[in-house]
Amino acid sequence: MKKKNWPLRILCALLFVALSGVIMLSIYTLSAEDGLESGSRSEQVTEVLKEEVQERLESTPEGVALSERIKAFIILHSPYGSDWNMNVRKLAHFTIYFALATMCYITLAILGVGKIGRILITMLICGVFAIFDELHQGDVIGRTMSERDVIIDSLGALTSVGILTVISIFYSIISYPFRKNR
Repeated sequence: MKKKNWPLRILCALLFVALSGVIMLSIYTLSAEDGLESGSRSEQVTEVLKEEVQERLESTPEGVALSERIKAFIILHSPYGSDWNMNVRKLAHFTIYFALATMCYITLAILGVGKIGRILITMLICGVFAIFDELHQGDVIGRTMSERDVIIDSLGALTSVGILTVISIFYSIISYPFRKNR
């Protein structure tokens, strides 16, 4: 870490740690909902998404064709088929752990941790949190623990880490000539 920039870097790192904490609190809070409350919330989200798709995407012939292709792709490739509510729930798992991994990775980058360290530490944090989250969820009435959810959570984190690592590598390659002249 460069000495003259350390106060700003520490401040930025604290911001991203706080954002990570907000995401972790959100995950924990959502996992603490009982089965009926959680199911009701996800059904509401699913209905809003369906309405948005109909209103925005299916308002033109091209949009209808695209919507049908997307639906067919999801039905064909999702283990939940046409169960839109379950697909939305699993997408939420993937997305929130993608966001958590992003915050952790950026925090570590700001603090000057190397690429391999960032990858390992971020995946460790997200993986351990996913496991503990599922254990916590198993104690809630009407909820069960799911290994599949831990895998989906980890895939969300891995996708984020992969994308950010590729961006970091490209940045290193592009900025190398400029750093060389310093």
